[in-house]
Amino acid sequence: MMGTKQMMAAVALVLIGLAAAGWSQPVPGDVFREYTWWNEKGDADGSFRVGGKYGEKDLDRGWALDYINAPVALDHDFDLEHAIRAEVVIEKILCHDSTKGLAIEVNGNPWIRIPEAEAIPYPQWEYQHHIYPVVAVPLAFLKSGKDNQFRLRVSPEHSWKWPQNLIYGVHFRVYYDAAKKPHPTGRITSLQSGAKLSRSVQLEVETASPADGIKQVDYIGHYEDVNYEGDGLYMQWHYHFFHGKIIHHIGTAQETPYRVTWDTSWVPDQKQPMAIAARIIDGNGMIYLTEAVTDLSLDRAGPRVELCKPYDVPKKWVTRSGAKQEHFAVTGDLSKAVAAQLVWSSWSPGYMCGISINGTQVFDTEGPRYAYCFHRVPVSDLSVFKPGVNTLTTGKTPLIDGQMVHGMEVNWPGIMVLIQYADKK
Repeated sequence: MMGTKQMMAAVALVLIGLAAAGWSQPVPGDVFREYTWWNEKGDADGSFRVGGKYGEKDLDRGWALDYINAPVALDHDFDLEHAIRAEVVIEKILCHDSTKGLAIEVNGNPWIRIPEAEAIPYPQWEYQHHIYPVVAVPLAFLKSGKDNQFRLRVSPEHSWKWPQNLIYGVHFRVYYDAAKKPHPTGRITSLQSGAKLSRSVQLEVETASPADGIKQVDYIGHYEDVNYEGDGLYMQWHYHFFHGKIIHHIGTAQETPYRVTWDTSWVPDQKQPMAIAARIIDGNGMIYLTEAVTDLSLDRAGPRVELCKPYDVPKKWVTRSGAKQEHFAVTGDLSKAVAAQLVWSSWSPGYMCGISINGTQVFDTEGPRYAYCFHRVPVSDLSVFKPGVNTLTTGKTPLIDGQMVHGMEVNWPGIMVLIQYADKK
């Protein structure tokens, strides 16, 4: 049982995370289902294109001159019994800079505006980004059973006459009254609040299910780390979705005792307490988010880790348009640096042309063309770093066979740098 002090800490942590995020997400104790959809037949790695080029119609892709996509019918059997609220999660890539006004219509009801990420500078549509906004959907907009559909649109206003977002997934989350709806339960048993976390953390849960058995357990953490989610928030519950599947969380287990080993060797040093919770999913798709284990801290034998957050991040960071640069600050003692990584989210990195730090190229290229990619690559030459302000540059993508090609889009918050330090004798 959690004491009063621990419970208050957990509640405060959750509220801080929600306030910073600016939109809803499940909190410990919630019971819900997730009905996921993505465009399996879509191009660009299963994307759903919202928008279109001025003067063109493309009915195969679903867009027309009004920039409203054709309705998408959902095959899911929606369960609204004892439902108390609902929301929709959008996996959104800006794609074409200056595209704005993304909105969703559910079953012919009034359009709902999809929020921009508040931590991205205004106007957000001038900065490349891949984010996962969540917006409330009135329960009255949904129907029980299989008769649900949605449409998406963007604003027709666009600086170069081709507004377009790419959507890699849409999923509806329905919350239930936990006192009335049968659901799995459980708690994390391998950690107590206030624990010190080593480089290797063992996570296990104790679970129970009324009828359908446990399908899987996903562990998530609230702590400071690289901004996987693209919204500019480094301290949050870290996880997001791709094609409706959870990624960049601590880990998933599918067999009892649902054990996951968390390697914290590249988790940045923390100034604030950390927390861990688990999403317990039963065979019927019902999800229970456990109470959080709170007031956790790192106590690792071995290297310390500095997260160098980029700033002066350029607008329209697409490498076909020229070399682009950002800055980051190094505060640690570089004489004790033992390893480093570059971490970022991109689209179409197969067209990238090198990354340099302070004028020295440290990486060439990796990843696909016309698809999402998340990068975590080592920097082998640590002498490229200097104390204080550093400059990171991406090279200009050249013409190929005399033709302009797409280039790599570098998504917000830019290219993050992690440096490991160890005491040297």
